Formats: sequence, C-alpha cells, structure tokens
Amino acid sequence: MRIVVLAGGDSPERDVSLASGQAVCAALLRLGHEVKVIDPQIDLPVVLQQEAPDFVWIALHGDKGENGSLQGLLDWLHLPYNGPGVLTSALAMNKITSKQLFRAEGIPTPPYRTAHTNPERVICEEWVEYLDLPLVVKPAEAGSTVGITICHRLEDLPGAVSLALRYSQQVLIEQFVPGQELTVAVLDGLVLPAIEIVPKGGFYDYEAKYAAGGSIHLIPPRLSASTLKAAVDAAYRACQIVGSTGLVRADLRVDPEGRPWVLEVNTLPGMTATSLAPEAAQAAGLTFDQLVGRLLERHLH
Repeated sequence: MRIVVLAGGDSPERDVSLASGQAVCAALLRLGHEVKVIDPQIDLPVVLQQEAPDFVWIALHGDKGENGSLQGLLDWLHLPYNGPGVLTSALAMNKITSKQLFRAEGIPTPPYRTAHTNPERVICEEWVEYLDLPLVVKPAEAGSTVGITICHRLEDLPGAVSLALRYSQQVLIEQFVPGQELTVAVLDGLVLPAIEIVPKGGFYDYEAKYAAGGSIHLIPPRLSASTLKAAVDAAYRACQIVGSTGLVRADLRVDPEGRPWVLEVNTLPGMTATSLAPEAAQAAGLTFDQLVGRLLERHLH
C-alpha cells in the first residue's frame, strides 16, 4: 500500500511531529508498505494529488494538524486518514470547547476562565477571587504543554497570558489541581492501562514529556482500585463525548481526596519513543508495529 506520512509542519510542536512521523514510517516499512514522509507546505493539496496515496497518516501536532482543517482537505480529496474527522478534531483541539462539553455531560473538569487579550489587573483579581491561586494559564489550541505557565502570584498572570497568546487566539485560565498526573489511552473503545506521570522537575512540561528520563511513568498508578476506576471512567467518558475514534488519550489529575479532574482529550497522541499512548498499548500486549498496523486497518474499514 502507498502511504504518505505527514510530519513536521510549522507549529511549535514540529520536532515532536517529526519524531512521531519517523517512528510511524519505520513501522509501516516493517509492515511491508511503501511509505513517503512529507513535510507539508502551502502546496500540500497539489502534492497529495500528485502522490495519489492509498492512505494518509497524520503525524502532525498542533493546530493545523489537529483542528479539523487538514481533515477537511483530506475529505475533499477523498483520501482516508487516521484519527477523527473534521468536527471531532475541531472540538477536541480547543480546550475551552472541550471543557464546555465535559461540564455539560457532568464530567469533572477544573473551573476556569478565558481570555482573548492581555488582562487588566482588575480582571486578574477576579480570576484569583473565583479560582484561587495557583492558576494554570495555557493556550486554548496548542499541545505538548507549549505556552503553559503555572502562576503562584497575581502579578505573574499578565505575562503568562501574553505568552499563551503567542500560540493561540484564546487563552484558558484554569484552577490548578494538586495531586497526581494521569493519562488514559483508549484504542477503538478499549481502555488501555492507565499511566501515572511523575515529572522529575515537578511540572510535566515539554522537557519532561519528550526528553529521555524527563519523567517516570508508573503502570499501574499509585491509586486505590476505586480511585483508579473513577479516574478511568471519567477519562473514557471524556473520550466518548468528544467523539474520538481510533487511538485517543485523555489527560487528567487526581486530587488528594481521590477525585479525578479531566483536563483534555488528545485525538492524535504522540507516537515517539517516549510517547504515552504507545507505552500504554505495549502494557496491554501490543507492540508498536502491531499498534500502527491495527490503526491502519481500523481507518481503512
């Protein structure tokens, strides 16, 4: 089968995307397919028409690969691809829209406020009064913890919002949830083993995510059976309500009282050597090549 892997792009997550693309490409080659990796440019529609692949594997991260625009192009070209379609991609990519869905369905998610411009002090004071410190400030449409700041002082909020606005037109100001960081991957409706993430630097930032040894991953998490079940159930419901298909991953935190709080759903999780979804699949008995092969088969039928 002729497969084009789209990797790279111009988002802040370019390096992660390239690593995911190369890992997927290697797996597809081992599975016997003809593969070409393309770093998408403005002429992508023409390039795809010239290549005429049987399948397009999206290994892009960030807004242009995950917000539905690329999915719309591929639908228009009648090319099958991995991951969800236009609507689900758009809903999941925007953290604010996702949280609105979570709240409407009774899925626990941290309280929040939003911003579109740099805030005046009175606005920051309102955020602190409503949410309390510390606060997590993040771009509404970015991944890989790009542009995220944990603010422990009111005075830090304007700078944090300014940073987040570099990566997204909308900013999410969210109540920080102390406790444990968890991620739960779902493969075709099957919940994979949950992973607890223990960043060595105290915060699960870009370096902790992608640098070798940047964090410790624990399977199973250090939680009671009932607390783990509640966390997994919340993560699964979040994935279902967004409408995700194939391989998806929900990120959440469990507070000291054992209550889970869903942060977001990732519809195109990373596929690098240190990525969480492939690690969860491996814990369930699937090799990386088997995971790639299963996803390919799933999206072709």
